[in-house]
This record gives sequence, C-alpha cells and structure tokens, in this order.
Amino acid sequence: MKKTITLVLSGLMMMGAASIVSSCNSGSKESADTEAPVKKEATASASYKIAYVLIDTLTSQYQKCRDLEEEFTKKRANAESTINAKGKNFTEQMQEFNRKYQQNQFTQQQFEAEQARLAKLQQDLQDLQARLSNSLQEEYQKEFQDLTDTIQNFTKSYAKEKGYDFILCKSSGIDNVLYANEAYDVTDEVVKALNKRYSKNAPKKEEKEKK
Repeated sequence: MKKTITLVLSGLMMMGAASIVSSCNSGSKESADTEAPVKKEATASASYKIAYVLIDTLTSQYQKCRDLEEEFTKKRANAESTINAKGKNFTEQMQEFNRKYQQNQFTQQQFEAEQARLAKLQQDLQDLQARLSNSLQEEYQKEFQDLTDTIQNFTKSYAKEKGYDFILCKSSGIDNVLYANEAYDVTDEVVKALNKRYSKNAPKKEEKEKK
C-alpha cells in the first residue's frame, strides 16, 4: 500500500505543479497584453524560486502516512482472517458432504437439501468477501483523500510562507525531474512541519483503540 500512496501522491503533486505553471504562463500572457513588448532575452532571464520534495521520503517519514498504512494493514488482515476462517469451515462441510455422498448416506431428498444449503453458504461467503472488500476500499479512499488534501494544502501554505514559486516532487516511481541540486531539497523541513501539525491534531493511540 505504501507504494500506491507514493505513486498517487507523486502524480497529484505533479498535477499541482502543472497547475502553477499554467497559472504563471497565464499571468505572463496577461502582462504581455498590457505591457510594452520586451526582448526575448529579458523574458528568458526571469527567475523563479524553486524547491523540491522527495515523495518516497515523505511517505515513509510522515507519521500520518505511516499510521494510515498500519491501520489498513491491520484491517485488511482482519478481513482476510474472517474470510479464511469461514472458508475453512465451508471446505470442511463440503468434505463431509462428499464423504457421506460417496458412502450413500443421503436419501435423494437429503442430498438435494444439503446441496442447496452448501450452495447458499458458498454464495453468502462470496457476498461477505465482496462487502468487506468494498467497505475497506471505500474507507481507504476517504482516508487517502484526506491525506492528499492535507499534503497539498500544507505545501501551498508552505510555498507562500517561504516565497517559493514552484515545489516539485521527486520519486522513484514517477519522476520528471532529471536532476536537482540537493541544496533545494526541502523534504526534511516539510516532513518535520507536517509531523508537528499532525501530532497536535491526531487522536491518541489509546483513544483510537477504544473506537
């Protein structure tokens, strides 16, 4: 799941950067319509303040990401445990049914009734698996959206506070940045600030366990 979080966050942050670029380009066009023409050399010399974040590091060190991963790993394991236990019980009943059938212990009426019962039990098991899977997926998507919103909103406010025009992201999965000077790496500062904010608002572990 951590890989999924990293890849999607990378894509979202790159979309955000593209939006900034579009906004800057739009602003430049508006200025060009109202101001006197300038030489290409002057336009090319315009500078921007840029920083970047290592998204792999952020997802591994931001406590909210780690808590989300741990929480859903446990929930997925619990769901799988429930399905496996019921599946084992169904398998045992099927084996008993086959044993009795081979030993001719059923009347025709008993055979049809037991066969129908096991078919319903199998369908119920499949329905339960689908419900648990869908419920977990919906809950994960909601929590993940909250996570991405938090990171994007923080990055926006962080950029304004520090005076950055662009904050790019580097990732081992999705990476459009071919080279970046480490002097512009603000990952540690961003992670530290995110964790500080999260520690103030996150419910204590004891409170979460009571829910």
